Amino acid sequence: MHSLALSERLGAEIYLKLENWQKTGSFKVRGAFHRLLLLSPEERRRGVVTASAGNHGLGVAYAARQVHAEACVVVPVAASAAKVAALQQLGVQLVQQGVDYDEAEQVAREMQERDRRVFVHAFSDPEIIAGQGTVGLEVMHDLPAAELILVPVGGGGLISGVAVAAKSLSPGVRVVGVQSEASPAMVRALAVGHNIETPIGPTIADGLAGRFVSPATLELTRRFVDEVVLVSEEAIVEAMRLVLEAEHMLVEGSASVGVAALLEKRVAPGARTVVVLTGRNVDTEVLKKIL
Repeated sequence: MHSLALSERLGAEIYLKLENWQKTGSFKVRGAFHRLLLLSPEERRRGVVTASAGNHGLGVAYAARQVHAEACVVVPVAASAAKVAALQQLGVQLVQQGVDYDEAEQVAREMQERDRRVFVHAFSDPEIIAGQGTVGLEVMHDLPAAELILVPVGGGGLISGVAVAAKSLSPGVRVVGVQSEASPAMVRALAVGHNIETPIGPTIADGLAGRFVSPATLELTRRFVDEVVLVSEEAIVEAMRLVLEAEHMLVEGSASVGVAALLEKRVAPGARTVVVLTGRNVDTEVLKKIL
């Protein structure tokens, strides 16, 4: 979608990839569907388990219903209330345990071993990455002349898929990742050349918060992504407000980091820039605070 308001403000043609309009409220359903459609009948019978900050869990829960598989989702105790409520509506087995995503993943791994469920990783799985990569295919199909794609980065699954897909169709397109300064796991891993534990600070971009990326997403990012930049919490909040006021669309903090990068001039826009808005699942109380 072309954004006239953002284009006029930033002096370039800005397009928005509206993953916030997906059925589960985020792009995560793409990878989840792709992974679960590949389950064998025996694996579907055993069921799946996953760990998530919220949106991946929603994608897995929705896909599991469609393929008639049982799903268990482990989320941190401080997970967004909006995402927890949506998971409860989908009727999955919901476990709230761990202070952050990484601790929730440890719990899910233990359940995998105990219950013989299939573990569905939120980002470090080639089928998840391939599913998320369809975002890049659609961008280049709809806007072949795109010069820059801005992609939020948490564990790196989305940007890995988008970069591989987009550059396979248009090798010259720039793909730039964006993280919050409060959770710079990919930036730090790229700087030192290997996966490294990175502390997480308070952040409104909860869907991007994680202490680790993975060796697979780190390598794909190193090979195919042009740059990963950091943005401030203040810019993320400003970007959320701007998208709501200018386009009358609700986006969560994790989804607005691409707009934040343009506002803070952390990256120069191309003549045709695509910003991936990854989700809309923001808690009401959080929304009240930023308005």
